Amino acid sequence: MKAGKLRHRLALQSGTASTDTYGAVAYAYTTYDTVWGSITPLRGLELIHAQQVQSEVTHKCFIRYNSTVTTTDRILFDSRTFEITSILNSEERAIYQEVWCKEIL
Repeated sequence: MKAGKLRHRLALQSGTASTDTYGAVAYAYTTYDTVWGSITPLRGLELIHAQQVQSEVTHKCFIRYNSTVTTTDRILFDSRTFEITSILNSEERAIYQEVWCKEIL
């Protein structure tokens, strides 16, 4: 993939769970890395195939390989938030990652 295709600035955030005085669980997210990547909405046949593997996948992101990214993290792009559902090591070469996400509305 050419570097010019990685034109979106994506913030990677990890969450920590805490309980309040009533016993409810609340998550606090902090940004641990900001990377260049591409984010594209899935459409048509791609969406049908993606939902067979993971439910409610709405977007696909490409980023440079980052071993710290997990499915418990989330991605911020502008004012939009994406929950990570799956991470694939593109071509098993540890150069790029394909990150499947669903948008949190």
